[in-house]
Amino acid sequence: MHESVWLGRGGQGAFTAARLLGLAAVRFAGRHALAFPSFGPERRGAPVWGFVRISDDPIHDRGTVMQADAAIILDASLVGQVSLNFLRPETLVIMDDSTGVPPPLGRVVRVPAREMARELLGTEHTNTVLLGFLIGLTGLLPVPAVQAAIEADFGHGGRASSNADAFLRAVEHSTGASSLVVAS
Repeated sequence: MHESVWLGRGGQGAFTAARLLGLAAVRFAGRHALAFPSFGPERRGAPVWGFVRISDDPIHDRGTVMQADAAIILDASLVGQVSLNFLRPETLVIMDDSTGVPPPLGRVVRVPAREMARELLGTEHTNTVLLGFLIGLTGLLPVPAVQAAIEADFGHGGRASSNADAFLRAVEHSTGASSLVVAS
């Protein structure tokens, strides 16, 4: 079973990305998945966690992810402010290369998510870009399955198209993983 954690602030799309990953697994890749949020006060800017489990078998564990295979950090300012007890030394941590101090544990991969989001989406919403890096670096799900989930969730139009394009560009960029900074 794959378990991942998406960490961001309300309004950044952390749970949207987690939900897209779960949707892609169930609806377009024929796998089992759970995607669910956890957050404190419901307001923009508050810490938000999105948890995802993906498996070939039915998933019975409905608790929070305690040992993540991957952690995707949308807002590095949360490192040091919230508990990161789900990290292990072997956890793949994906975060933007322009912000913040990396977490104390994990195999950290810094990616140009914010730069790509500005260029491709005209915003700083990095969620679909980071989703592309996760898929490109891990091969967790087929690229067409995640692209279909983005298009199904965002509808048909400019928003779906631009997010699908941003996702695909990140997948392509991640295939040159040797150019990404990896630290532990």
